[in-house]
Amino acid sequence: MACMVNQFSSREHSMSIEFPCSQCGKLLRVGDDAAGKQARCPSCGSVQPIPFTSGAGGPPPVPGQAAGPSGGYGARPTADPLNPYASPTSIPEMPSPAPFTEYWGPRTGPPWERDGASFASFMATLKQAYSSPQLLFREMRREGGLMAPLGFAFVGGMLAGLAACCYQLGFQALALIPNQPNGGAEVAAPLVVTLIVFLVGIPLGIIMQAFLLSAIFHLCLMIVGGANQPFETTYRVVNYGFGCATPLGLVPLCGPHIQMIFGLVLTGMGFAYAQETTGGKATFAVLIPVIVCCGSIIAMYAVLFAALIAGAR
Repeated sequence: MACMVNQFSSREHSMSIEFPCSQCGKLLRVGDDAAGKQARCPSCGSVQPIPFTSGAGGPPPVPGQAAGPSGGYGARPTADPLNPYASPTSIPEMPSPAPFTEYWGPRTGPPWERDGASFASFMATLKQAYSSPQLLFREMRREGGLMAPLGFAFVGGMLAGLAACCYQLGFQALALIPNQPNGGAEVAAPLVVTLIVFLVGIPLGIIMQAFLLSAIFHLCLMIVGGANQPFETTYRVVNYGFGCATPLGLVPLCGPHIQMIFGLVLTGMGFAYAQETTGGKATFAVLIPVIVCCGSIIAMYAVLFAALIAGAR
């Protein structure tokens, strides 16, 4: 059964075992309570035994047992004692002598928090989300304050919102100018109103979305039994997930739809890694609000069509 290695804030807080990967040479570090277990290298993915001391080799195989395909030890096939020339009889593989464990290192936070808030760290976090989202949420801190993730979501939301504002202003200008050959206040007034509404509404919408979506998703996690961490962890996943997805709103026309889908995918992945729950529970927690919203819309249209048909009769 897979489990995650506990993070270590410093070597002073907990004894650790350091050993190089037998395949790629990457230096791995785990707690001393993981000695004798199996570890997966985050660099090359190879599975190998964890030694009992730093720099030592792995634990010796148990006599009469052979390494199984998953890194555990299974009983060696034994020959028939009555016929030594017969083929060995297969015996079902026995479980590993120690639970499987994976090393992912301490949670240092995404570049936005680790390197400080800046345009460079924002772009580095986006790159990590698009190229290796698993690493983003494995490194994300479960706690550490509400402002840093909110600031990241705010930057991403403002980029997408300003793009939508520019598109809206452009469409309005194309629609109004042909009807107003002399220009003037008739054209400028609607554009100014739209600009003010977007500039005021976007920041408020980002803040409301950050807390409202987090509350809804955390409730759904509690319903499916996947809320293994506090609300702040869910809040941070939502802000980084949708904050990384909102710049996709810059894509004309289909951008908002791509943004929403990608945001849900990132959020579900973040719940699995940050809340330490199964992928199925994380998926259900993300899809429950979508199903409820879609069901409500379908029910509303059904009632509307039924009313129209009844009125036509």
